[in-house]
Amino acid sequence: MRKCLFILLLLAGTVLSAQETPDYTPLAERLAQYARLSMDLKVDSLLDLTDPQLFEIVPREAVRSQLAGFVSDVNLSVKIKDFIIDEIGEIVVHHQDAYAPVKCHHRFEFRLESEAYRTPELQQRIVRMLRKRYGTDNVKVELPEQMIYVYVEKSMFAIRRGAKAQWYFVEYRPENAALLDLLLPPPVRSLVGLE
Repeated sequence: MRKCLFILLLLAGTVLSAQETPDYTPLAERLAQYARLSMDLKVDSLLDLTDPQLFEIVPREAVRSQLAGFVSDVNLSVKIKDFIIDEIGEIVVHHQDAYAPVKCHHRFEFRLESEAYRTPELQQRIVRMLRKRYGTDNVKVELPEQMIYVYVEKSMFAIRRGAKAQWYFVEYRPENAALLDLLLPPPVRSLVGLE
């Protein structure tokens, strides 16, 4: 009888500890969807995967205009390739919400389409701007093909507002740190190393 009771307690303890481990599958599936939509340059669909609270601070249409403007320049064609999720950090639960840092990378491929963009002065300006933003070693230029390749590392936060809610995302860059202060509560920022 004691042996049966011991086995039941052991099984109960295993089940309880398994329930406390967060399920990363829904988050990983949403990230895969985010990566596919990024490579397909589906601006509105990407906005649908963006943390809705962001749009309480910055109007959705302003974010949409910025993203759409990036891919709508007729002088420049843009492709996003090889979007890879490198790491999903620990899920941190605060009240009913959950947060997880995410690291990923991808490549931009820019093709200079117009003669105006192919002038040496404008090419150099575009390359300087990209190197300043992404780092000199991350920007490669193939002038005969009029191509610029950029390796981009991204940090994001996955945010689930409510125990049964979907995961949403917001990018983290040093220049938008103040914005993240509004989206992530102080205990979460502290736990993920932003405080």
